[in-house]
Amino acid sequence: MTTFTSTGMRKGAFMIWPIAVSGFFFAVAVGVISRNVGMSWLEAVTMSGFVFAGASQVAIVNLWQDPLPLLIIAITTLGINSRMLLMGASIREWFEPLPRHLTWISLFFLTDANWAVAISERRKGATDAGILLGSGIVLWFSWVFGTGLGHALGAALDPKALAFDVLLPAFFVIMIKPIWTGRKQILPWAVAAAGAILANEYVPGEAHVVIGGIAGSLVGGLLRER
Repeated sequence: MTTFTSTGMRKGAFMIWPIAVSGFFFAVAVGVISRNVGMSWLEAVTMSGFVFAGASQVAIVNLWQDPLPLLIIAITTLGINSRMLLMGASIREWFEPLPRHLTWISLFFLTDANWAVAISERRKGATDAGILLGSGIVLWFSWVFGTGLGHALGAALDPKALAFDVLLPAFFVIMIKPIWTGRKQILPWAVAAAGAILANEYVPGEAHVVIGGIAGSLVGGLLRER
């Protein structure tokens, strides 16, 4: 049974705020760097508003030059965000009974963070899919505002002082807790990590994201069947 209520949205918004705070500082760093590579304030904020995906935005900023390598940017973004295919598939059964417009709106706000929170609540028996949208909206505002602020203050902020290279992995480590269900997850996660590391070493592009995810999913599926 699936429901979609404002109560669920408020619950999701309340649950996600600690992650939204860390995401805000991550967004500030993205805003600073986007300014340093020549993006305008409007371009940086628009990117965060429509792309709304931290890892791929970092890749885009690193590729930002004149003329823009649009095809490479598109392929890179597609490769990094292709993990969303697996995340979307994991919540298909939950959202299938809902009106299509609610599903599409919720999927626009889908990120690693609110997916982790929502899927954790789903495993606990929650039926209210509003959790995903409510938490996603909070993350979106935090992300867009942080990007705009970081770009505006860019000249006064030092990306090295923000420890940007630590912010990205730290942000993803925070998301492990909501989806941790016990030691049985160690093997699939280890296989996913090993697969991604090996693919990153030997496969060009961003395919390591998908390869790691598929490898971990296969092992997790096999363990569940036993």
